[in-house]
Amino acid sequence: MKDAVGRLRVKIDELFFVGENGNHVIPGPFRILICVILCLTTAALIECVAFQFPAVWFDSETETFFGSDEEKLNYHCEESLAELSAEEINSIIVERNNAKLMAEYLGKPYEEEKDDTLVETEDGKFYRKVQLIIMDVRLSEKKYIGQFDLRIAETAGAQSGYSLFLYEDGEQNGDTLFCSIDSRIRAGVTRVGKSADRVRIELMTTEDLSPENIQFTLSNDFSPNLIRILWITVLLVMGMMLIECRNVLSERPQWGFAYVCFTVGCLLILGIGTNQVSYDEHVHAKAAYKLSFGSQIETTETAMQMGGNLLPVFHNRQERELVEAYEQLNHDYSWADIGFQSRWVRSENRVYYPIAAGFFVGRVLGLSFADTVALAKLGNLLVYVLVCFFAISFAKAYRELVMMIALLPNHVFLASAISYDMVVNAFLLLGVVLLYHELLEPDGPLEWKNLLIMLLSFAFGCQSKPIYILMACMVIFYGSRKFDCRWKEVVCKLSVLIVAGLMLYNIFRPTPVAGSDYHLVSNITYAGDKRNVGSSVLGQIQWIFSNPLSYTILLLSQMRDMLFSYLFGGKGFFQYGYTGEAPMPVTWGVLGLAIFLAWFQPAETPVRGVAKPPRKGLSKWNIFFTVLMCFGMSAVIWTSMYVSYTSVGADEIRGVQGRYFTPLFLPLLLCLVSEEHPQKLTRLARNRIVLAVMGLLNLLMVAVLVISAYDL
Repeated sequence: MKDAVGRLRVKIDELFFVGENGNHVIPGPFRILICVILCLTTAALIECVAFQFPAVWFDSETETFFGSDEEKLNYHCEESLAELSAEEINSIIVERNNAKLMAEYLGKPYEEEKDDTLVETEDGKFYRKVQLIIMDVRLSEKKYIGQFDLRIAETAGAQSGYSLFLYEDGEQNGDTLFCSIDSRIRAGVTRVGKSADRVRIELMTTEDLSPENIQFTLSNDFSPNLIRILWITVLLVMGMMLIECRNVLSERPQWGFAYVCFTVGCLLILGIGTNQVSYDEHVHAKAAYKLSFGSQIETTETAMQMGGNLLPVFHNRQERELVEAYEQLNHDYSWADIGFQSRWVRSENRVYYPIAAGFFVGRVLGLSFADTVALAKLGNLLVYVLVCFFAISFAKAYRELVMMIALLPNHVFLASAISYDMVVNAFLLLGVVLLYHELLEPDGPLEWKNLLIMLLSFAFGCQSKPIYILMACMVIFYGSRKFDCRWKEVVCKLSVLIVAGLMLYNIFRPTPVAGSDYHLVSNITYAGDKRNVGSSVLGQIQWIFSNPLSYTILLLSQMRDMLFSYLFGGKGFFQYGYTGEAPMPVTWGVLGLAIFLAWFQPAETPVRGVAKPPRKGLSKWNIFFTVLMCFGMSAVIWTSMYVSYTSVGADEIRGVQGRYFTPLFLPLLLCLVSEEHPQKLTRLARNRIVLAVMGLLNLLMVAVLVISAYDL
């Protein structure tokens, strides 16, 4: 085994241009550039050979059909009803109830708007009236279809979608494919990748369409996937980095984190584009867009659609080109809506500064709307990488744990989207690192610089979610030996408690320049998340105090179920937003690695022949209070969602997601750190394992949930 490793090292040294004396023949920057070019070339070859072979092997002739061509296809249409999804039905019900609530709030009678295309049955089901157009084409010969492209003429403005059936030798080949058609781009393109001698299309539309308005194309073009080429390049470069950069990964692993996080984030930004797939991304985009202006806001039609979650969605490169062309056409400031806002930025909007900077720079440079959105996301990503970079640097002894948490897929996903969760995750991670740095060294003097940075990190990280400020209250368990005198200890702990108290008070009594929608929240009768019917802050609080035992049982059962979901359900904190979940073995693998890193000490390298002293862990009392703090924070998170988001008196707590608890991971893991545990693996090996596991996990999610989903 050692001989094989030695031979591999020789080959790698030859690859990286190392001379006989062990010195590099080519300077570092040029060597890195050559290696990146080699990786990029290899990735391009893999793309052409492994993924584009159908375009080379099979017939690539393109065939186009028109609905009016009676000689080539059979065409007929009929009336039908399409059942709405549960999400669409809930949206209709919520919209109706919010309209009733607004009418009551304004003192006006409620009048329901009629929708002639909507059919509601007595059993509570909703249907939409549609026209079903059926087109059946028998091809002259069997053909490999790489892509199916259906277009509707500009005169049609219907919301549509089609089902595609492929037949070969009289039997259906594969499953039925479905593709939606947005009326604004009037096209639906889907990847097929199967042979057929007959094609059947069932087109559903809410308006009448004549055959002349329909056109579809069967093609098998050679079309390399740029995102996949970059994905392979990132993977190859990451492999070279893990093997070759021994000194950097051993002493400064934050640079390895920066590479993995930044490249994966850029792949997400490039792949997702203007599709709004993150949590409430349209809400954050609207706030950040407004913040990018001064007192005068110029809102284009495209920006309005972005803020209303109404932008067209693309599923492949062809649709993406059409969507971005539509967005750019309507992103014209010459006929933008003019609005005004105060120059004083309210506290809950200050978390959008990195995103707003991207919107501002893109507007100044005259970039397209899609490129401006990408620049806004890049601003978010850069801040996340920078803050976590310093968090890993400050962590020192347990930096592998911090690096692992910073590379959790959902953290990287949120950092690459338009979301304020990046600020929460990054700054709370930095704050916790500095907070527990002092608790892990009870005898060392308190560094006031670190204390100030810690308080600022918690204060900024809790701007949008103030309840997390309770984590900072662990400062009160600092021992007296951390301070020079008694009055400094009192001032330090009292200042933290005052900051925490003010931030929590602001939740219930927001000032005009901070916290929530002041005009509505100040009237507590109407406070509550209106995405759920029956939610009411005042009503829910009254119910909790009227039924304390019932609520306690409900709270504990919901917390237990979420814990089991983390451990056995395969879901929680790994998924990229709403785009999928990781299987249970992956969950256990990552949790097992985190526990291993916390439980076993790293094997320290002696410095000048003197071994480093073992790292101490938390005291028993600090472990107890840390666990208590995490339990209390979990209870507060659940309760906040019950009060603000859930219907009054409901037997479940809605809206709680696994990502809300990731700030608690590091404190819990640090409870396992102890000087009594044996040393396992060197720092270099530990850092390599973390970067390899988390980097591959992120890249696999990009491949499955972004590249495959959007077929870019």
